[in-house]
This record gives sequence, structure tokens and C-alpha cells, in this order.
Amino acid sequence: MKKLITITTAITLLIYFSTVSAHAGAARRHTIEGFMLGTGVAILTAALYNGSRQQQPNTDYTQDNGRNVEACYPGHRYGHWKKKHKKHRHHRPRGHWEVDRIWVDPVYEKKWNPGHYNRRGGWVSGRHEEFLVSDGYWQEEKVWVRY
Repeated sequence: MKKLITITTAITLLIYFSTVSAHAGAARRHTIEGFMLGTGVAILTAALYNGSRQQQPNTDYTQDNGRNVEACYPGHRYGHWKKKHKKHRHHRPRGHWEVDRIWVDPVYEKKWNPGHYNRRGGWVSGRHEEFLVSDGYWQEEKVWVRY
């Protein structure tokens, strides 16, 4: 029924707007009126079209052993049933945590030290030298020890 009303309204409006106006008037006023009418028709047609579309049935449910199960929760099917009827064995992992101390070596950066005079006035030729960037330190680390 809604499709029939929509089609009839659309055909009527198409015929109405396709005919030529017999009277002449101010072009600006008629342009604005035409724009307003066209906008109203477009809104009305969109509302009728969206209202006439039938709603699709919800297909998120699947039939499984006589029960409705939601397809969007595939990992939780019969979760309540499993909890009541399945025997769980809680095993603890074999082993324990220990804390080990590890020495992290200091970091050096090799840079070019150009030739220069020292404090006593002696010439020191240029060479590559290692400069300390960070000191070495002890670091504690958790390690899993199996039995």
C-alpha cells in the first residue's frame, strides 16, 4: 500500500512540475518559489521512500539444537551450560618466578679528538677516543624457572 502511495505521489509531482507555467511574472520571485517547492518535494519524497521500505527481519539468530543463539557472540554459546555441567580442572603451571641480577655494561661512544696543546704546552696529536655515555649498572629481571 505504501509503495502505491509513493508511486502515485511521485507521478503526480512529476506531471505537475513538467507542465509549463502560462503566466509570466518576476523571474526572481518564481525562482525562489521553485527552489522552495523543489526542496519540499525532495524532502517529502525521501520521507515517503524511506517509510515505504520494508524492515528486514533480524537475522542475527541461528537455530542450534532447538535454541536461539545470537550469532554476534560465537565464543559464548551455551556459556552458562558449560559452567554448570562441565568439570574444570584448575592446574597451576609448573615452576616459579626468580629474580636474577644482570650486569649491563657501560656504553661508550667513539669520537674524534682533534690535535691540540695540553696544559703543559705539549702537542697532543689527534686520535679517536672513547667517551663514557652511560655507566654500567645492575638490573633485576624476573625469570620463570620450570620444575
